[in-house]
This record gives sequence, C-alpha cells and structure tokens, in this order.
Amino acid sequence: MKFSISTAALNEALSVSTHALSARSTMPILEGILIRARDGELNVICSDGNMSIDVRTAATIAEEGSVILPGRLFMDVVRRLPNDECVVTVGINHVAVIRCGGSRTTLAGKDAEQFPALPHIEGHKSISLPQPLLKNMIQKTSFSISTDETRKILTGALLELQNNELSMVALDSFRLALMTAPLNCADTVSAVIPGHLLQELVKILSDDDSAFMTITFGASQMMVQMEDVTIYSTLLEGEYIQYKRIIPTTAETKVTVLDRSQMELCVDRAALLAREGKTNLIKLHITHDMMTITSNAEMGDVYEEVGIDAEGPDLDIAFNVRYIQDVIKVVDDDSFTMNFNSPVSPCVIKSTDESAGYLYMALPVRVNA
Repeated sequence: MKFSISTAALNEALSVSTHALSARSTMPILEGILIRARDGELNVICSDGNMSIDVRTAATIAEEGSVILPGRLFMDVVRRLPNDECVVTVGINHVAVIRCGGSRTTLAGKDAEQFPALPHIEGHKSISLPQPLLKNMIQKTSFSISTDETRKILTGALLELQNNELSMVALDSFRLALMTAPLNCADTVSAVIPGHLLQELVKILSDDDSAFMTITFGASQMMVQMEDVTIYSTLLEGEYIQYKRIIPTTAETKVTVLDRSQMELCVDRAALLAREGKTNLIKLHITHDMMTITSNAEMGDVYEEVGIDAEGPDLDIAFNVRYIQDVIKVVDDDSFTMNFNSPVSPCVIKSTDESAGYLYMALPVRVNA
C-alpha cells in the first residue's frame, strides 16, 4: 500500500475517527487504527467494540491496500509532522514508513484482516435532520443521563420521532431533561442511544445549519452518516421509563424568573458554600415577588435575592445545587418558569414561550424543619 496526503487532512481525519479509539480493550487489536486506501480515497477507522467511526478523506493512492497501525502512536507521530505532503508506504510485513519533508518514521503494523468488520445495519427507518438540531438536543439533555451501570437503560438518552416531532429525553433517579423540535418526517422512531456515543457525537457535529445528517436505525444498532463520516453504534436494549407519566401537569405555586443571568450568578455564588457543606444543598424561599436562595457550611453562609413573579402559596424547598445549576446553564431564555406543588414534589422548569421546546424536572431534597 502506498498513498500521499497532506498532514493537515490526515490530522483532521484522525481527530474525528479517534473519538472511537479504544484505550484499553479486551481486544488489543482495537487499540489500533485501520487505514484503508482504495478508490481514490483514504478510510481512517477506529472502534471501541460498541462504537465505530469511519472517516473518508481524499488522498493520492499509488497502491491500494490496508493496514492496522498502533493508534495513539500513529496519531502522535502525524500530529508532530511538518505541514507538508505525507507519504505512507506499507510493505509486505505490514511495516509502515511515514515520510514528510525531511522526516521519516517506521511503525510496525498488523494485518488489516484482524480488525472487526464494520456493522451492516439492517434497518428501514431513517431520519434526516440538520446537524445543529441534534447537537443542541444533546447539549440540552445529556447532563441528565445516568451514570449508574446497574440501570443500564438510563445510561442513554431516548430519541423519539412521532407525529412530525423529534424529542430527546434523559433522566436519572433525580432529574429529567426533555427537548422537542418539529421535524417533517413520516416515520416513527424510538431508540435509546448510549450516553458515550452522544458525548462523542456532540464534538463532531457541525454548527452549520446547511450541514445535514442521516440516522438509520436497525433492531439493535444505528448508523449516523455525515458528508465524510459514518458512525456505527449499538443501541441500549430494554424498555425506557414512561417519562410522560412522571411529569406533573399542574402546579400550586407558579414562579416566573425574570432574569436568568441574575439567577445563574446567585445560584453559582450559593454553590460555593453548598459544596463546602455535607449535603451540597441550596434552599429556596418563594414569596409573591422574591425568591431567596441560601446555603451554608461550617465556613459560612450565602444569602441571595432573585426577582420573580409568583402565583400561589409561599414555599420553602431545597435542591442539590448541581441539579439547578445544570439547567440554568442550558436555558437560552431571559426568563423562564418554575412550577412547584409542595416541598417534596418535583419542580418543573419550562420556557415562558411554549415553542421553545424544553422541559426540565428536578426532585427536591427533604430537609428537617
């Protein structure tokens, strides 16, 4: 095998494909990168066993072939090459010689036949959508994905499409995040996507509104296709929680936070002391026009005031500060609503604009009077 490619193009391909590079695997071959040269382009492929990323890039192919090169080492070598044309030659013993300018590096490779074949997705349901749409959904919900491996199904996010509406929901035992958006598609889809894939996908997806993607769903796998990138992943199996049943539809106390930025700063300051305490708590005292936020620890305490409009009875309630912080960071609106029923019932956070498409829920912490 022999090909030539600019170091910039090769670095770009490696930076995307190595999101699936396995650092430590029960299959040592997955610690390598599969390089395939054919049909006038280069495929750079990595896999961790559950997720595989295939990046295609233009290259000058002098001799077709394929090889597995040591992943981290090859990536580090290419990253340090001069900004010039890179020529890679692989001999019959899978030894790769990498030349660029006055630099030459030799790496021992392995037979490409040892690399697991990429999945073949048997699926008839595909959806096409702008990349920024999915990226935004992931950013607005992924913080609520559970890390508890004993409830495997909750370590992913549920992606649903029905009635021309796309939704993504993530929840653990204490909070829920839901994003919805209109999508003109007749198909009905329901799949639980692993959180690890979403974390890597958000780093790859474009912010360009003209950049589209296609997701194809099989029985237990999915395939994400972008212009030069194809990602394969296993889906999480099992029945996801019927989340709509646990979201309160009524509220005794309805609060409109008038200035999101002000509340974010107040909560952040309260968090400084909350983290020093044993419980990581902030307490909210709600009246008709004021919300006070307090936290305390052995080192001191914090008292903050936030302007609000409220309807319903006054309320005292406490939360893990991180659950409130995470939500406020991703809310785009200048104002938003917080709906409460009692000091021990979930708080539902929504936009004042029904078309915004987000909803968050957080369980309070029961505290002694």
